[in-house]
Amino acid sequence: MAPLKVQFTTRARREMREILGFIAQDNPKAASDLAKQIMEGVENKAQYPKSGRVIPEVPEHPARELVLPPCRIFYLTDKTTLYVLSISRSERMLRLDQLGN
Repeated sequence: MAPLKVQFTTRARREMREILGFIAQDNPKAASDLAKQIMEGVENKAQYPKSGRVIPEVPEHPARELVLPPCRIFYLTDKTTLYVLSISRSERMLRLDQLGN
């Protein structure tokens, strides 16, 4: 099976910029490394979308998550695309609006 196309929502792009920008203030290399990990992780999920974790707070929701401390990456898929919905710091509580509801 071919990998899914990856598409970040506007929200996910903004959240990623904010998280990486905050980290880069003290450690630019750590921010760069995390950005690379996020992209590699998302590309892996595009190849194996069901390998993401069911979100513990809402196991009935179709979205899944990829945990890459200090981040949680929430995504949904359809037949052709993996949609990155939101990226948050792992210590933050999940808000359902992050999943598009």
